[in-house]
Amino acid sequence: MAHEDVLKAVEDVRIRQMRGGTIVTHAALMALRSAALKSKASSSKEFYTELEENTIYLTKIRASSIPLANGIRYVVSEVQKSMERGANVQELKQVVSEAATTFDRKLEESIKEIAEIGARRLKDGDVIMTHSYSSSVIAILKKAHEQGKRLRVFVTETRPELEGRDVARELAAEGIDTTLIIDSAVSHFIEKSDKVLVGAEAVAANGAIVNKIGTATIAAVAHSARVRVYAAASTYKFSPETMLGELIEIEERDPIFVLDDPEMRKLSNMSVRNPAFDVTSPQDIDLIITERGVIPPQAAIMIVREQKGPMMFAA
Repeated sequence: MAHEDVLKAVEDVRIRQMRGGTIVTHAALMALRSAALKSKASSSKEFYTELEENTIYLTKIRASSIPLANGIRYVVSEVQKSMERGANVQELKQVVSEAATTFDRKLEESIKEIAEIGARRLKDGDVIMTHSYSSSVIAILKKAHEQGKRLRVFVTETRPELEGRDVARELAAEGIDTTLIIDSAVSHFIEKSDKVLVGAEAVAANGAIVNKIGTATIAAVAHSARVRVYAAASTYKFSPETMLGELIEIEERDPIFVLDDPEMRKLSNMSVRNPAFDVTSPQDIDLIITERGVIPPQAAIMIVREQKGPMMFAA
């Protein structure tokens, strides 16, 4: 059984106490760190078994989240290397603590870099459309606003969990001209937009992005209207497995977010599907904004190829 701190993190994400892949990754890594430091394991082997149990639970938090998978992979790799050197339990606890903290810090630093790079792509007077909750997108918009650029932002509600409302509140609180729109009004407002700016839960080797359901539709509509589409994603979100042909799993969430229990019981002869993410074709994306610079989707394979071992990121 996983540690209670890990179970709490899983439950917090399940009931949507946190938004965005970066925030979820932070919660998971800190839970893993806490569980390791509280471990009562008497041997390195027992400690590693506990670590494996905890990581199994944490990787299920969000199946589509590549930074979460990469972060956990990095921590486990560091522990494995230390065990090969004969590390004892106390030393392994420190390894987990340092590895989790390092990855988390690097991920946070990447968002600051993305904000600086992304803000340079926005012009004074730009009208931006965005979809779902993304720490990187919010950071870019805030940075551009700090630079004195007068932006207007259309934020989709992002049903069924309505993350867009949180985004709209944050941007409006910063003094950014923000308009909340219903998801089905995208085609109406795209003609009034200069750019679409979205985040990403994952980036595949071919440059496709996995993001909140509806992103692919918005990108296709924007492409048809000749509106540029930018995706903001740190290199921690690039999936090494996709270079070998693996597909990124698309998480499907509880139908309760679409229809409540009483309504579901009334419609017992009907099924409800609630996929959380979709895949946006690289043909519908103009640029991917990373902490290492701006790249076309076709260059994503170069980032993935540079990954050495389980992770290059915390080197």
